[in-house]
Amino acid sequence: MLNELWSKIVAFFSSIVMAIAALFGLGGGTPEPTPDPEPEVPVIVEHGDWLLENIPAYGAGLYSTALYNTGTGMDYEYAAAEDEDEPAAPADEEDEGSADPEPEATHKDSYMQLVSSTTAADFDAYCGTLETNGYTLSFGNQIENNLYRAYEKEGQSVYLIHDGNRHVTRVIDDCVNTVSLSQFGYDAETASAGEHAQPGVYQFSYPYYDPVTHTIPDLYASNGMLYVILLPDNRLVVIDAGAAKQSTEQNVAEFVRFVRKLTGKTKHDVIDIALWYGTHSHADHINFFSKTIRKFHGQFNVQRAMFNYQSMDTVAYTTKVNRLKLRFSMWYPDMQYIKPRCGYSFNLGEAKFEVLYTHEEMVNPLDATYAITNANDASTVVKMTLGGKSFLFLGDSNLIVEDTLLKNFTAATLHTDVLQAAHHMYNDLTRLYPVVAPTYVLCPQSKVRTVQTGLTAYQTLLKIVPEENLYFAGDNIIYGFLPQSNGTILITETPDACGAYDNSSL
Repeated sequence: MLNELWSKIVAFFSSIVMAIAALFGLGGGTPEPTPDPEPEVPVIVEHGDWLLENIPAYGAGLYSTALYNTGTGMDYEYAAAEDEDEPAAPADEEDEGSADPEPEATHKDSYMQLVSSTTAADFDAYCGTLETNGYTLSFGNQIENNLYRAYEKEGQSVYLIHDGNRHVTRVIDDCVNTVSLSQFGYDAETASAGEHAQPGVYQFSYPYYDPVTHTIPDLYASNGMLYVILLPDNRLVVIDAGAAKQSTEQNVAEFVRFVRKLTGKTKHDVIDIALWYGTHSHADHINFFSKTIRKFHGQFNVQRAMFNYQSMDTVAYTTKVNRLKLRFSMWYPDMQYIKPRCGYSFNLGEAKFEVLYTHEEMVNPLDATYAITNANDASTVVKMTLGGKSFLFLGDSNLIVEDTLLKNFTAATLHTDVLQAAHHMYNDLTRLYPVVAPTYVLCPQSKVRTVQTGLTAYQTLLKIVPEENLYFAGDNIIYGFLPQSNGTILITETPDACGAYDNSSL
């Protein structure tokens, strides 16, 4: 007992002596080295199971621990989301087909599994696995380091995307298309058998809310965009539409008048719309066209539609999507539909369309979570080549899309002759625009609003493009961009008589 007490006393005084010696620098010898920190235990990501039960397992790589719901196609998906620009409008019982029936609650989703830490060789080996299991290659594409394949088996479609820069493969149960990708377009030889027209891209014009000219927010929208492409065979491609306040009786009739003049069709002729393409699921990109086909569905033959709207479980979108789908099914039951994926490529006669971005690109490869919080980030990005000139349509893309495009592609892919500025000039894509380096810019916004409210994308674009090469949609002039055989683009101007909101129904 005494020994134990004595040991404690000695240890106590020894510590005091050592502390004093250290304080005055009297201590000799080498100080005790600081021990190395405990090594961090590496985080081990669990290899998920293969969850696409009706599709053969991928093989080499790390499977995502969950599936990503890429959304439905022409089926209906309901949400509580409302439209910011949607005014209360009276029912219009005089118009043929104005009373839309209640759609049946059909629902079919397309799912995707992701595989990380995988190589192009692994991707090729998986393609071999599919072929061994009876799948047939129906489409193949490569854009820089990215590989794209579509396989079919007894009515089942599988779409593969290999991201060569991030070593990720996406396997999609491509089950919502009404036709295979290989059947969706048509070749130039088929187109040459029909009518002939001078091809071009046209930016439709209606008034936008601004602080100088159109100052009443109840009468004008600050968003909306609508593009019309005239193909060499005299068919049309229509991209998006306009907001509710732009979808007036007068404006819709003005659109019909314009496309009749463009195609040379009389009021007794049916106008062929080879494709309606919706960039994303906001109402200002849907309402105008939805109203157009309600009022004038008998004057159009809509042959194809494509849109890749995300699942409601990802980001809720306008319920007006369901109304458009319903009207398509009512009046164009034979219309073909595809849900575009990155790498999709098809021709409509002499026009080539290539998809460069969809929301599937933003899914975490480990757990299939998603980064987007707004439907703008789910905008599909498409590059079209027509008459030797390229046109890049960004929809309402924002910084997430900008970052992904720059990671996936170089200027060799992204450069374009004519650019549609993103999100009505609101989103300033300072890194993407210099790489795209367009000659002309289509601005789906009024110049007055752009300048007076100080939209910074305008200043960014002015560093790249002369001011006279920026064309705005809010001055009642429809600008046309017509590729010429000598390599130039002829720009035309067609006045229209679009006006303020008239409180009419959609």
